[in-house]
Amino acid sequence: MKKPVLFITILSLLIFQACIGWGSDDAIIEPEPFSNYEPVVMQRSAFETTTIFESIPRTIENSGKIYVKDDLIFINEINKGFHFINNANPSNPVNVGFVQVLGSSDLSIKGNVFYANNATDLIAFTIDENNQSLTITKRLENVFPQIWTPNGPGFYSVAPNEIIIDWELIN
Repeated sequence: MKKPVLFITILSLLIFQACIGWGSDDAIIEPEPFSNYEPVVMQRSAFETTTIFESIPRTIENSGKIYVKDDLIFINEINKGFHFINNANPSNPVNVGFVQVLGSSDLSIKGNVFYANNATDLIAFTIDENNQSLTITKRLENVFPQIWTPNGPGFYSVAPNEIIIDWELIN
C-alpha cells in the first residue's frame, strides 16, 4: 500500500515543480527571432508567368538534385530552375538551356510530362525542344508550404497573394 502512495506523492511533486512560475512574466521566455536572411517575395499574378524555357544556358552556381532521363540530364539550380543538358554523347554533354522554375528544388518526369515544385505550387509542364518553348499543363496552388530559410524551418508572414521564391543573405 505504501508504494502507490509514494509514487503518487513523487508524481505530484514533479507536476507541481513544473508549474512553478506560471502566471509571472519572468516564466515565459520567448526566443528572439533571428535570421540573417530575408525573403524574396513575389505577387502570385506575376509569379505564375515566370516558368519559361530559356534557350541560352546558364552557369551552374548552386546545384541541387540531379535527374537523369534517357539522354537528358536536369540539374537543379536551387530555387531558380533546372539546367537542361543533352547527354547523348557522354564524352561531350551539351548544355541546351535553362528551365526557369522559381522556388524549385525537385523534379520528376513521367513520359514527356515534367513535374516540379514551383515554390508553393506543384506544376506539370511539357518542353518542346524544337520550338524551344515550355507549356504548363496543370498547376495545383498551395500544395507545399512557403520555402524555409537556409537556417531551417521558420515562419514568415506573407499576404495571401504573395509567394516566397527565395531567401537573400542580409549581413
